[in-house]
Amino acid sequence: MRWQEIKDNPRMKNNLLKRAEILRNIRKFFAEEGFVEIDSPILVAKPNMEPNLEVMETCVKKNTGEKLTAYLITSPEFALKKILAAGLPKIYQLGKCFRNFEPWNENHNPEFTLLEWYESGAKYFDLMKRVEDLVRFLAGENTSINYQNKEIKIAEPWLRISLREAWQKYAGVDLNEYLTYDTMRSLVEKKNHPVTANDSWEDLFFKIFLTEVEPRLAEEARPVFLYDYPTQMAALSRVKKDDPRYAERFELYMGGLEVANAYGELVDAKEQKQRFLQNQEEQKKRGFSPREIDEDFLHALETGVPECSGIALGVDRLVMLLVDARSITEVAPFTAKDMF
Repeated sequence: MRWQEIKDNPRMKNNLLKRAEILRNIRKFFAEEGFVEIDSPILVAKPNMEPNLEVMETCVKKNTGEKLTAYLITSPEFALKKILAAGLPKIYQLGKCFRNFEPWNENHNPEFTLLEWYESGAKYFDLMKRVEDLVRFLAGENTSINYQNKEIKIAEPWLRISLREAWQKYAGVDLNEYLTYDTMRSLVEKKNHPVTANDSWEDLFFKIFLTEVEPRLAEEARPVFLYDYPTQMAALSRVKKDDPRYAERFELYMGGLEVANAYGELVDAKEQKQRFLQNQEEQKKRGFSPREIDEDFLHALETGVPECSGIALGVDRLVMLLVDARSITEVAPFTAKDMF
């Protein structure tokens, strides 16, 4: 969105005013719920380890001329969990995050606004209720959101469906039967999706998910919580005790947009380090230099990050939903498309 367009377009001006109001009300909601706002750094020495997230690299220069490698955060997760270890049980951050190799389209921008919060003692299903309360609070007296000619009913209970159930419903297969590389590859080939030698299990998973499952979620007349992801996609979530094939993770979809990603958080330092080492191996396979592990984060886990759950919610997309905007360019004053 160029400033000239804002000047000449009353709707764009109104969208920015509404965005500012939404940000104020997000802070109001969390203050009333007893959360503490944290302002953690967006420039760090040790970046996110997930190999599918490409970080932005820069450098910090000391007055001596020494250059130190630094990274813009993809999420404030590491810092916020350190604050949990320090003894603050209900915290959130509302701020900027950055990701490279993202498409510059209606739903993505390399710089974006993220709302992330953590609750000690909460289960990941508890966060579903918290998200419902937040969206209803922001919507005011409205019982539904009208987005791109779709009515999204937010007053009634939102749909909760496991990933396995979603694959059965929309793709016609039992995900339990395709949790190994060979079985998933055979399914992808059977469904006539292209396969390359470099495809990981997760790459194969998305060939079906993005074409047969995710698009169907937009047909639902209410928000959808898609929960329990295979352990190959656990990231920083803990494995389910009653079914170790799956992890305590959910994503929220509204009007076809993926809005939030949540975990029952992994707080076992030994298991977390093992996952980081696996991340480094995957980074090598993808042709990247392996990222350095944040040992201070592991120390925080060892010291005692309490049992907790956490969630990251894309504010730009939430604003799009609440003001009925088709593109991020309609709700953000500057985007990469405009500046580069």
